[in-house]
Amino acid sequence: MKETRIMGTPITRTAITIVSRDGTVDRQNRASRQLLGNCIGQRCCDAMAALRADGALPCHEACAGRLLKAGLESPAAASIRREGRQHLLACVPVGDNVICSITPGGSARPPAWQSLTARELSVLELLAAGETTSSAAIQLGLSTSTVRTHVEKLRLKLGASTQAAVVARGYQLGYLY
Repeated sequence: MKETRIMGTPITRTAITIVSRDGTVDRQNRASRQLLGNCIGQRCCDAMAALRADGALPCHEACAGRLLKAGLESPAAASIRREGRQHLLACVPVGDNVICSITPGGSARPPAWQSLTARELSVLELLAAGETTSSAAIQLGLSTSTVRTHVEKLRLKLGASTQAAVVARGYQLGYLY
């Protein structure tokens, strides 16, 4: 995975894999393709098995359906070692998909610049619950553009390029549980 620096702090890109209800990989970001290969259309549990990680993966044939049925109360996570480095695998149900993220050094605490304001945390929680920016704006009594600004700040602070990645990072860093 490539390393990027923000304000002098190294940030390793999170590998994001989006899994559909039937357990097949629907989409991947570049970091995921670099780590797992192009596995769109494959079963997620087979793609994750390709990690050859030291440690148990929470993956099995029906895990996406189980996670979607359980909802946000039961995300799956595992700390794994791969190529001598500690990684965090987190699988979170969002809408009709499961967002699986793999982050090197996932147990590290977020640096101070990643600290979220109370409003950013509220927006993050609504995104994790599957709300759109428009519906989050209505619930918070804000304009849609204000919520978009909060989402953009979340993306910058958490080093994520999409809203799904923002939610995944929120779980990884302990802002969501």
